[in-house]
Amino acid sequence: MIEEGFSEPDLVEAITGESSVLEDYPEDRRCLILGYFMVGTEASCPLHAVCDYSREGVLDIVTAYIPQRPWWFTPSSRGRIV
Repeated sequence: MIEEGFSEPDLVEAITGESSVLEDYPEDRRCLILGYFMVGTEASCPLHAVCDYSREGVLDIVTAYIPQRPWWFTPSSRGRIV
């Protein structure tokens, strides 16, 4: 988080705000969520969070990152796989 420039409150904002599930991995009981957090007063920044929902009533955040090229063309469209 520190390396990519976002904080825990940014992560919470992204997940609990207007977010959507980009990919679901039901066999692992995990999903990839796309949300946004505010940067300054006018801009928003996309954020991906891989979440584990294997424990009832608990959402564990496995990892979070800002989607970037070449892995993502847009926040919701995959780029090349390395």
